[in-house]
Amino acid sequence: MFCSNQANAAEIVYPKTDNCIIDSPITAFIGNEKNTKNLTINGQNVKLHSTGAFKHPVKLSYGKNTFTIDNGIEKKIYTITRNQYLQANYSLNDKPLFYDIPKIIITENNKTVLRSTPVDKGLNRLQHLQRGIELKAIGEYKNFYKVILGRDNIAWVDKSQTKLSDKKYLSKSEIINLKTNRNENGEELVFNTQGLRLPYILTETTNGLDLVIYNMNTEKYPYGIYEYSIEHKGKLSGYSSDYNEKNELVIKVNKSYQNLKDLTITVDPGHGGREYGAIGCLGEKEKDINLKIALKLRDKLQARGAQVIMTRTDDKDVSLNDRVKTANDNNSEIFISIHANALPDSLLDKEIRGTEVYYFYPQAKKLAKNILKSIVKETGTKDNGVKGESFAVVRNTNAVSVLIETGYIIDPEDNELLINNEFQDNMAKAIVTGLENYLNEL
Repeated sequence: MFCSNQANAAEIVYPKTDNCIIDSPITAFIGNEKNTKNLTINGQNVKLHSTGAFKHPVKLSYGKNTFTIDNGIEKKIYTITRNQYLQANYSLNDKPLFYDIPKIIITENNKTVLRSTPVDKGLNRLQHLQRGIELKAIGEYKNFYKVILGRDNIAWVDKSQTKLSDKKYLSKSEIINLKTNRNENGEELVFNTQGLRLPYILTETTNGLDLVIYNMNTEKYPYGIYEYSIEHKGKLSGYSSDYNEKNELVIKVNKSYQNLKDLTITVDPGHGGREYGAIGCLGEKEKDINLKIALKLRDKLQARGAQVIMTRTDDKDVSLNDRVKTANDNNSEIFISIHANALPDSLLDKEIRGTEVYYFYPQAKKLAKNILKSIVKETGTKDNGVKGESFAVVRNTNAVSVLIETGYIIDPEDNELLINNEFQDNMAKAIVTGLENYLNEL
């Protein structure tokens, strides 16, 4: 493996080790060469950026692949193994199973995920359910129960997040009371379900203005579903739902804001401590770049009167759960996570650079669009669009939440920008401008 202290050799930051295993038909050597202008890999010339950075794609055959890296001063040998996939042996458990007699299951975790498909990833999450909610399972597929909500709505839940009940029939309840409490922070709706925790789905309307709650498995309502629309003045600016100690379903909806000085904003520098994130062509760690941009963003937001909460202000380990907890415990209205991007091996032959902004809940899409538009205008990075994605930090926060991939740290051109102090400052400035534009739209 090349190391930064080998003065005469090119520095390779990816692959991270010699004799590695990469199960992809493509990968790339990423690093820098500062000793000469000529670098070859297996005799092919490597394109060097003015900084000496490079990303050189190579193809992998099954078995061992040997690469000679030669800068005219020193040669190094890298070996990469690509394993040949074995055909999977499918068992009967891989086929959908339908029960002759439905089973009653009970959620065991406070973040039990109700999904639209039996896949443990992606944008198929319908709701996070609390512990102690009964569901009727009518079948299973692999690690998921197939459950029925109301009369004929189908969803899926991970078996490991539930337990079997001795009951033969599903408990049902009426909604016997609805109370609405309003305060300076927004409104709170309390649904009395007679002490029974009912499954529910809380969703945003397509106009992004209102919420709709569907309480499932209820009595005396069409199709066993109690539906209630929660009208809201202005755009949605964060909401949460949970059962309280009286087993009442409580939905909290933040009021809309138009000024930064009224907001509590959590800024999250991605990675940190032992988690480096991606490594740039010149050897910089993503965690350090994220922190530099985040601190500049904090200072600019505070200068405009916002209350800013940081998930970290130095180089330390912070779990995903703790990042979310920081935002939720401080009742943040906005959550912004800062990252720099990389690519999987299978895409390393593509010339991909630029900025993209991710969101999970529709309420955050306009914020994502405004921030991206401002970044592209202010910094000149390529516009890669806004995208829905199920990242934990934007999925589990109650605030309007976005994750910004500021640039591709493994691309020589973006890498040069990301380590530049002026670019970092402009990036922070652009995020603030995008946030202000979003608030003005409200």
